[in-house]
Amino acid sequence: MWLLWVFYAAVMRLKMVRDAAGLEGKPWIKVFGYLTLAVGLVLDFFVNVVAGTIVFRELPREWTLSTRLWRLSNGSAGWRQVWALSIRVALLDEIDPEGIHRG
Repeated sequence: MWLLWVFYAAVMRLKMVRDAAGLEGKPWIKVFGYLTLAVGLVLDFFVNVVAGTIVFRELPREWTLSTRLWRLSNGSAGWRQVWALSIRVALLDEIDPEGIHRG
């Protein structure tokens, strides 16, 4: 899960640079950035299927853990909502350039 968070932080930083038009004329940053995104998505899928299933005691309905956390944190009250909201707020929201990670 730690490695997934590292990839998430890297991709969010790249998103900030891209949105500020900082990637124009920098093809190697784009290449490495898209490679990082692709590896991160594959990792996200496997963490969602394995760790997400264990932690939340349900089979995934989504492809990524981020999307699962968004659904659960905005879903019906209960222990899954508490855990998902805690994880999302503590680890994802602070790093997302928009201030809230929507999955």
